[in-house]
Amino acid sequence: MRIAGLLGEKDLAYPISGGTTNAWGAREAWMSEKEVPGWGARQYRGPIWEIINALSLSLVGLDLAMMFHPIAASAIKSITKQFFAEVPKVLEDKGYYDWVSANLKR
Repeated sequence: MRIAGLLGEKDLAYPISGGTTNAWGAREAWMSEKEVPGWGARQYRGPIWEIINALSLSLVGLDLAMMFHPIAASAIKSITKQFFAEVPKVLEDKGYYDWVSANLKR
């Protein structure tokens, strides 16, 4: 759908919005720590579910995320800024390329 819109299909050339707040419908986001102590604190689980939902949808073409939790919205804003950050032309040599040469001695 996204590619067709970019190629000129007028009916599909519109921004895509998504209700990332639907993540709060998952029981893992809101269940009490008393009911499921192994899941961790509810105050973290909800925003994490919303962040993962928004990030997943962003990776497949979401233009506008309708978000609920301020921490989740802030995290997604920070992550999407990194999508558009300039990639350095030359990486400092910190061993990033060692695995490529893999000097195997046989």
